[in-house]
Amino acid sequence: MAKGGDFERHVAKELTVWLSGKPKPYMFWRMPASGGLATIHEECVGLAGDIRSVHKDAEFLTNIFAIECKTGYPRTSFWQHFKQTKTFNIESFWKQACGEAGEDRQPMLIYRKKNNKPLVGITDEVVRKIQERSDLMEIPAITMYWPGIKDIPPLNLFNFKEFLENVGPDEIKEVGEKLGIWLR
Repeated sequence: MAKGGDFERHVAKELTVWLSGKPKPYMFWRMPASGGLATIHEECVGLAGDIRSVHKDAEFLTNIFAIECKTGYPRTSFWQHFKQTKTFNIESFWKQACGEAGEDRQPMLIYRKKNNKPLVGITDEVVRKIQERSDLMEIPAITMYWPGIKDIPPLNLFNFKEFLENVGPDEIKEVGEKLGIWLR
């Protein structure tokens, strides 16, 4: 199995435990074709991203976020951002996540560099909504801005495990309500 599929399954399992407190039954799973279904037919547009809900109690998360997972890329470095290199993977990952989200959802990037712990990336707008109710700002973060690029919002990266420990499902549901998303 490809490394991306393994990582997507890992993320789905982590999100299942975050939501339900137990590893099974699965609440989330990887998207068939890793979200590629959204590109083959207009009726599949809601099938964007790499993670989907497979239980009704989990739908709120994938209604709010298009979740894009990336792993590997050993040459990717945050220093590339400062050099503004043409092949900065994190920027291209974030652009993809924003494109998958479209206008109806928020992007979420879950990125793991080889031999490192996963990070979760969300927009400033989501960070502000979460901050109103949780201790999100008590954990370290990296915020990346994209000079000269107007079509993608700043990216706020947090340790994935710490994010899940500090931001619960109720906070995310409240974010969806405040953004007018998840009740659709």
